[in-house]
Amino acid sequence: MAITKEQWIEIENELAGTFGNAVFSVGDHKVSVQRQRKSESTTVLSVYIDDFIKGEWFNKKESRPVCLEQVWRKRSISLYKPNEIKRIQKAFGKRDSKKYYPKLHDKTEYFDCFFTTSKSLVRQFKHIENIELELIGGVTYESMEA
Repeated sequence: MAITKEQWIEIENELAGTFGNAVFSVGDHKVSVQRQRKSESTTVLSVYIDDFIKGEWFNKKESRPVCLEQVWRKRSISLYKPNEIKRIQKAFGKRDSKKYYPKLHDKTEYFDCFFTTSKSLVRQFKHIENIELELIGGVTYESMEA
């Protein structure tokens, strides 16, 4: 059953709270989202797949669950910092810097299991086709409707 617009609003409000959590099912996988502390003054939304965040999922594509690319946040980072690019271009010139450093302006992409806001998480999760809401705030959604 598809998640309605009202349910998405309720999910966003729940996850924006201090102790927000929600559980979804995506295909055969259970995806749970919990607000956790990242540092002393920062909280993030952690996305667990089948109650795990495994380190090998960051490096090995073969061991990743199928739904990981749908539920984790896609991030990118430049291979060289802007100051490093300026230094290289000053030393070699623009033409030779491209010759000696062919990947000077390239970026690499990776997946991150943390979302900073509930709005960004909901925006991404809305595009997942086979997603179903299991729990919101520790209570099944069917019991909340009654």
